[in-house]
This record gives sequence, C-alpha cells and structure tokens, in this order.
Amino acid sequence: MLSADGISKAFGGVRALDGVHFQVAAGEIHALTGENGAGKSTLIKVLCGAIVPDAGNLALDGAPLPCGNPPATRRRGISCVHQEFTLVPQLSITDNIFLGRERGGLLLDRRGMRRAAAARLEELGVTVHPDTLVSDLSVPQQQMIEIARALEEEARVLILDEPTAALAQPEIDRLFAVLRRLRASGLAIVYISHRLDEIFALADRVTVLRDGRHVATADMATVDRPTLIRWMVGRDLAEEYPPRMAHAGGTILEVERLSSPGRFHDVSLSVGAGEIVGLAGLAGAGRTSTALALVGALDARGIVRLRGQTVHFQSPREAIDAGLGYVTEDRKARGLFPALETGANITISFLRVFASRGWLSLSRERLAAQAAATDFNVRAASLRQTAATLSGGNQQKLLLARALLRPRAVLILDEPTRGVDVGARAEIYRIMNTLTTRGLGILMISSDLNEILGMSDRIVVLRDGRTAGELPRGGASAARIMAMATGATA
Repeated sequence: MLSADGISKAFGGVRALDGVHFQVAAGEIHALTGENGAGKSTLIKVLCGAIVPDAGNLALDGAPLPCGNPPATRRRGISCVHQEFTLVPQLSITDNIFLGRERGGLLLDRRGMRRAAAARLEELGVTVHPDTLVSDLSVPQQQMIEIARALEEEARVLILDEPTAALAQPEIDRLFAVLRRLRASGLAIVYISHRLDEIFALADRVTVLRDGRHVATADMATVDRPTLIRWMVGRDLAEEYPPRMAHAGGTILEVERLSSPGRFHDVSLSVGAGEIVGLAGLAGAGRTSTALALVGALDARGIVRLRGQTVHFQSPREAIDAGLGYVTEDRKARGLFPALETGANITISFLRVFASRGWLSLSRERLAAQAAATDFNVRAASLRQTAATLSGGNQQKLLLARALLRPRAVLILDEPTRGVDVGARAEIYRIMNTLTTRGLGILMISSDLNEILGMSDRIVVLRDGRTAGELPRGGASAARIMAMATGATA
C-alpha cells in the first residue's frame, strides 16, 4: 500500500537516511525499529510529508505522494502520531481531536463532535469528559488523545511513533486490542517502538534501520530476540538486564503514610544503601506524584526520613542540598534546557559550587562537566553541543550526570529508559548497577514490567494512591504485580 524507495536525507554533513527502502501493506502491522539516531524519526517525517527527502520516491497504491506537504499527505489517508505531543493545552479534548477538521458550516456541530470524541475515548478506555482541557490531563491521557485524534481521521495508513512510552500495561493492552481490530479492517499500521516485547506481541513484519541504512526486513515469525538486537546494534547483547549483585545496606530513605490531597494517600516504602527498589502501579496510581512530593515539588504530609533524620523539603533545592536526587519522566519538557549546551545542562543545578564571592569559575565548571560526561559516557561532539541535538539515550545519561554531579544518598529515577533504544538501555542499567555498588540507593519508577522485574531488588506496588504491597525479587512476577496494582487475585 505505502512504499518508500531509495529515500535519502542529509542535515548539514550528517546523513540521516541513506537509500532506505520500506513498504507496509494493507491489513498489516509493520514494526520499524533501530537505535536512537538510526533514522526512524526522519523516515516517518518523510512519510508524513513533514520533511522533503533529498532523493527517493513515495507512493500510496502506486500513485506518487506529495513531499513536504503534511495536509495533502493527510488528505491522501496517512495519519501520524509523533513521539512528541502536538496537542494544544488550552483547548478541550474535543477541540484537539477535530482541530483543522471541524464539523459543521457557519455554526460548528459541537454536539456531534463531542459525541464522536466521547466514542473514541470509550474505544480507548479513557475515562475523562471530552470537554476537559488537555492541560488538565496526565501524560498517559494526553498520549491516548493523540491516538484518538489520529483514529478520527479515518486514515488508510496509521503511523505510531513510540505510542506506549507513557502508558501502563492495561492501557497498552487496550491500545493493542484497538490496533488489532484496525488491522483486521484493512488498515496499514507502521509501529515504531524500542520495546521489543511489544514488537514480538503485535507486529507481522519488522524493518530495522541502523545508521540511516536499511539493515533487514523480515516476518516476525522468522526472527528471534537475539537476532533482532544484533540487527539493531550491530553486535550481540548478552544481557538486556545485567545481573544484580544486591548487597543492601542500612535503610537510608524511609517513607511512612505519605499523603498529598487529591493525588495519593498512605504511601509507605523504604530504600536501602546499594539497593534498587522498583515502584510499580497503573497510570494514575500516584507513582510520579510520590516522587515529586519526596523532592519537595509537591506539598505532602507524613513521615520521611533521610539517613535517619526526619525531613520535610519545601523545595527541590532543599532536597538536592540534603542528598536526594531526581530524574524526571519527561526529560524534554521538564529535564533538559534544550537550547543550552551539554556542559551547561550538566552543571546547572550546582553553579554555586563553582562560584567564589559571587563569581562563577568557568574553568572549574567546564572541568566538572567534562568529568561527569566522561563518567556517564555522554556522547557529544563537544560540551558545546546543544542538548536538544543529542540522542534520547545521551540526553538521559546527561540528566544522570547532572543529578550525580555531587554525592547523593538516594536517586529517584522516573521512567529511566523511556524512549531509549536497546543499546542505551543496557548502558543505563550498567550505570545503575555501578552506582549501587558505591552505596547509592535507587528508587526506580517504571511502567515497563520487564524493567521492574529485571532491575529491582524489591518491588513496591501502588494502587489508587496507596501502597498495595511489596514483593521480593525472587517472588515477583508480572502477574503478581498486576494483581496488586488492580486489586485482583493472582
């Protein structure tokens, strides 16, 4: 149905795509994968009309597609859900779904649009009113609105770029059910994901890109996991989750009956020195809100002890000064300063350390940034490279370097590998293991159950804003975690 032949694109001296061929058929889910920087996002922007290729041809049902004209591409039946949200926060869900395609004449058919939006939300299992402002939605809810908008366009080809990055397992299951129904109806679906489990569960075929080139296209029934990883990274990864040699020391973070009205209540957990504690739960269970309360970004009541001392942080600055670190789930909107250089992003939380009598020592700052970039293997052309131009994995390692530029007692990692390719994920896991051997305690929030099971020494599960239970590493399973998260019996 949709074909791309010999697609090439360069930005300056960097060749993002080099003669790439790609086809997706009607009634097929075709996975597109590869490491960050492999060319996936550039290819889908070409397919959606957002980028004009330097060479190559696009066709839908054998007829040429316009290049560089997204509205015309959409009219031809190609709809794209990008990894970065494109919603308008000040508008309602209904207005966002029908933005640019409003129904009615001189008077808008608001009632009809609201009914249609409500039907799409019900189909996706989103239990919010269609008049709700997007600014009032959680990140997972916004992701589902992006998908609802694409489905409402009644596309012939649907392109999804990391659609589950912000979703918990029940939402992923609902989305997969919808995609399978759409496939059965004859829709062609291009599915981009770093999560290999999703590719094996959902896709009919897979195409792998590496360094802007086509590596392989194959039926999923003929591909195993090691082969797919080798195609993606160009080498074998013996362990996606490196062995944990846990030797938890004394408790360094204790949380008792922590509550924040309207967000969560009665959350209790602990983290020991050298331990990784996974914090699991459905979207909306209170995981991120708990983390924000611990670092002083949300007001909360309860008992929090750090290194045995009762603390109540009024701001993130107080938490940082006390030895508590936090890496956000949304690195682009809330973590990075995208227009600043890589070095400045690493040191920005600790500029006072490099100042004397009110004057910043640029030489000391640069030395510290370089040392941290080296320690965390932040790969950049130089420390002057802007943070926005780094790959997702290097952006994540930059945030780790920033959080740990000064010694920490506990580090809270919220979705530490979201939107990160399989090679960078393995590298981040190795960094986490190394940090715990030095006595750092890590509280890891993740919606990826495999990550929770593969990296946690203990697992705390939240349900409806409360601690539902705790599982040891040896006694944990995906079924037991989901049973606790939903209140079902395992």
